[in-house]
Order: sequence, then C-alpha cells, then structure tokens
Amino acid sequence: MNKLILATTFLAIFINNNVVAQEIKMSGIITCSKTNEPIEFVNIGVFNKNKGTVTDQKGRFTIVLSKEFLNDSLTISHVGYKTLKIPVQRANNIFFTLQPKANQLSEVVVISNKKKKNRKIGVKSYNPLLWLTAISEDNDIIENAQKINIPNKSIVKINYVNIYLRRGIDTESSFIRVNFYKNLNDLPGERILFENIVKKKKMEPGWLQIDLTEFNVYIKEDFFIGIEFLPDFKNTQSVYMGAILSKGKGFSRRSSQGKWEKLPGASAINVEIEF
Repeated sequence: MNKLILATTFLAIFINNNVVAQEIKMSGIITCSKTNEPIEFVNIGVFNKNKGTVTDQKGRFTIVLSKEFLNDSLTISHVGYKTLKIPVQRANNIFFTLQPKANQLSEVVVISNKKKKNRKIGVKSYNPLLWLTAISEDNDIIENAQKINIPNKSIVKINYVNIYLRRGIDTESSFIRVNFYKNLNDLPGERILFENIVKKKKMEPGWLQIDLTEFNVYIKEDFFIGIEFLPDFKNTQSVYMGAILSKGKGFSRRSSQGKWEKLPGASAINVEIEF
C-alpha cells in the first residue's frame, strides 16, 4: 500500500463503504497534492460495466454499487494522470495518490506555405425524428463519439467542433468536454490528446459550435471525436443530440469508464478543419 503514496497528485478518498442490504455506497473527494485544489470532472467507474460517476467542481463524488461489483475494481482516470484501479473491497477509508503522466512532447508540425484549405467534415445533417440522450440523470457520464475521416491523409488543424442539439433542453448552460481517440479498427481507441478540453456553453436548439483554435489541435490520421455533457449535480438536466441513420461509425457509452456500443447510425457531430 505504501507504494501507492509516492506520486504527486493527492487523491484523498474518504470512503463510506456501506454494504447494508444490496448496496455499496462510496463517497470521496479528489484533490491535487501540488495545489491542494480539488480536481473536477474525474472519471470514476467499473471499467466496461456501465456503472460510474464523475467528480463535481469541488472534486467530490458518490457512487453506489450493487454487491455484484464486490469483486471488481474502481477505475479512476483524468487526462494527464496515470489511471488508478482500486479493488472495491479495499476502497474503505484509504488515501490514494495518482501519478501524473510524464510530459508528452508534442510532435513538431511543419506548416506549409501553400494556401490553406478549410473544410467541414463529419455528420452535417440530422433526422428530425431521431435523437440521442446526451446527459446523464444519475451524475454519470454519457459520451457520444463519431469517426472523422481526414482528407488525403493530410495533417489537419481542428478549429471548431459542431454539435446539433434537439428541442427539449431544460438547462440554460452546460459544461462540455471534447475528447479525441485513435481509430482502432473502426472503434474508439486510446486518447490522442492529453489536454482537458472543457467549455461551458449556452444550451439552445440548433447547431452548437465549440472553438478549439486556442488548443492548436493537429491530427494526421482518421480519429474519433467524443462529446461529454457533464452533469450539474444540483439539478437534473435534459440535453438531446441530433442523429441520423444513413451515416455510420457512430458510438456511444452510457457511463463513465463504460463500454463503447456501436450505434445503428451516427451522432450529428462534425469538425471544421484547416489543411
């Protein structure tokens, strides 16, 4: 256990492990050892079993597991830190430490002097009769992802992400996290970027644009882009994304650390690139 207390990010978890009846209830707070500040929006869950949660803006979390998960582990992850797994049976009044990942050296991108092209790629339409739930009612994570094919295998800069929102929204604003994943045989694979891209946006029906120009995102291969609408924790929210059946390569997972499931169609997500 002492080996787990050597790294530099302090994950202070005070666990209330309540195994009364058929439930195990765990609550905790996650903070950074360098700043003692809480770490927000940390993904916590049972890997690939669609049971999880995320920390709030004060680093707090609560997760309730049924006894069927007693022999599983909680996976705790955040962009920039090494993933930590805690056996559920041992997650009781214990302090853990997350080890930050070594600084990732950015690949040098050679910019050509040729005139730049701009293009919108991905799903640019939607079916008015279809939609996808975009935000969890259980303080968990729902993530919808779409494959993006890069033209001519060029190096492209991702300037904007566009998402179509359906009617039925009952919140004024929401935090949105944008993730980039490798294309692993037409499935979302490992993360490409190790920067936590989170933006607070006003919610209203229509195309929602997220500006990524400040992040200088350059990608040179086909990839998946994932969209997480982060829960409010105080109020139940409803947000719905557009969808379409005629486009493929859409995926969704309904929980933090959950399993990716292929959609019969696609999410209405596209990106604006420069190349």
